[in-house]
Amino acid sequence: MLFQRRDKEQISKKLKNLVWPTMSFRRVLDYYKHRSIRIQASDHSIAAGLAFGCLVSWTPLFGTHLIQCILFCWATRTNVIAAFIGTAFGNLLTTPFLMFIAYHTGKVVLAFLGYEHLLDHHADAVMNEVTDKNLEAPRIFLPTLVGGYTVGILTFPLFYYPFYYMVRGARAARRARIEKKVHQVAQEVTGQKE
Repeated sequence: MLFQRRDKEQISKKLKNLVWPTMSFRRVLDYYKHRSIRIQASDHSIAAGLAFGCLVSWTPLFGTHLIQCILFCWATRTNVIAAFIGTAFGNLLTTPFLMFIAYHTGKVVLAFLGYEHLLDHHADAVMNEVTDKNLEAPRIFLPTLVGGYTVGILTFPLFYYPFYYMVRGARAARRARIEKKVHQVAQEVTGQKE
């Protein structure tokens, strides 16, 4: 193949790169920025797609984040590829913090809506004669799910606007560089000077 490695990369090195990239986090962010800029879509579509990717990263539905991105992007006619790139917000380093915040936010939201009985560990255990161990998973999952979507929806504008202005500014700078290069080549070819 044309662009394959000469020597196969070891699995341990691949796993290490997932946790701590060898090319630094700054270069990883630059890579995602350049990938986002070159997507053929409007600035709004790319920014909303990136924000939807960040939104679904707050949810505990691991394995369905890309499906959620497809559904959100289909419903709002935004860019799916940008949403896939945006899911990088929920990575191995950030996910524990996202889930912690989502869980506690979900507890507050459920208590505010009057569903604090869903958070009680012992009431249903006595009534249903089920061990607390079997009830523990739903008691953690439900608040995390509710809190994840709540925080995701509330933070959507916080992601959308910076992404929008970043994409718009980067595209304008890229166009200016291309025009400058084309102008320089035209001057060299024609022999004209300004």
